[in-house]
Amino acid sequence: MRAIDSVPPVSVIIPARNEERAIEATVQGFLNQTWQDLEIVVVDDRSSDATPRILAGISSSRLIVVEGTATPEGWLGKPWALQQGASRARGDVLIFCDADVRWEPQAVAAAVTTLLSENLDGLTIFPRLVMKGFWEHVLMGNLPLALVAYLPLWLFNRNQFTTMTVGSGVGNVVTREAWMRAGTHEALKNAVVDDVGLMRRVRLSGGRVQIFRASHLASIRMYHGLGEIVRGFTKNAWYAFGGRWSVFALASASMVFHVLPYVAAVAMVYAVSNGLAVPSWVSAGCAALVLLTAVRVVAFRSLGYRMDNALFGHPLMTVVFAWIALRSAWMNGVRRKLEWRGRSFDAGAARSGLG
Repeated sequence: MRAIDSVPPVSVIIPARNEERAIEATVQGFLNQTWQDLEIVVVDDRSSDATPRILAGISSSRLIVVEGTATPEGWLGKPWALQQGASRARGDVLIFCDADVRWEPQAVAAAVTTLLSENLDGLTIFPRLVMKGFWEHVLMGNLPLALVAYLPLWLFNRNQFTTMTVGSGVGNVVTREAWMRAGTHEALKNAVVDDVGLMRRVRLSGGRVQIFRASHLASIRMYHGLGEIVRGFTKNAWYAFGGRWSVFALASASMVFHVLPYVAAVAMVYAVSNGLAVPSWVSAGCAALVLLTAVRVVAFRSLGYRMDNALFGHPLMTVVFAWIALRSAWMNGVRRKLEWRGRSFDAGAARSGLG
């Protein structure tokens, strides 16, 4: 990473399409930041709701609203909006984030200071996940659980393997030089999982990327209720498997092993209560259940999530996500129709962005 000022200009780039529910609070959160040389670039991605009116009502010299143009052929809407915003921004450090995030006043300063002090090219923000209601608590913990259980932060931050790189819609903090070296968002123009794709490309181009655990500084409520969860992950799941049937089949088969330990527990209770011999597969399954539950308890406790879901939520979470994965494969892999925010794209022309 080239040397930049100790207090570089920072640009926050937010794509906003029909974000009337959250955009004002998100922008105000960034306007309240303690980092002085800061601008907030919001790209109104041809919204049809009250988003333009809300943005017009926010008076601040730090806020720049870009009226997004029609999505060019070969692009998806979000990467195009991010490309427009970053091209307009003047910062030496760029923060790409979604329109429904909450950053505490000192968050930008903490993130940029960490980026500079660690001599990094990119920083992925790991936030506090806000969950409300039964389905959000059961399902949404799956994402941070996977990160904490299968990709510990200490391991991620001590290697530069591209396949172990993650990104975050809550905030990808990169130097402008790293963004340019990664090919800008033009290299991700048809990427569905653009946030992970960006950070992987930063690493591929020789940049150093780390995760910044910022649960005290940033938060997000990704989806409101079961319907939004299903629609949101239906858009992404097929591409999380790289859009390949072989990977999808392998991942789907592996889900069976997340349910079998609970089947084994029921079989154990039945065998013991009836004085029957316990089969070896039942004993192995119960041992796996103990290990699985221990991992969930430790991870959920670390993340501050509910213990009842740590103990009992895994099988329901697995079944629902298996259904979402099948739905995503049908919509995107078979019907070739990618739908989001009132727009439809040819799923055959889209890609994951993870390669």
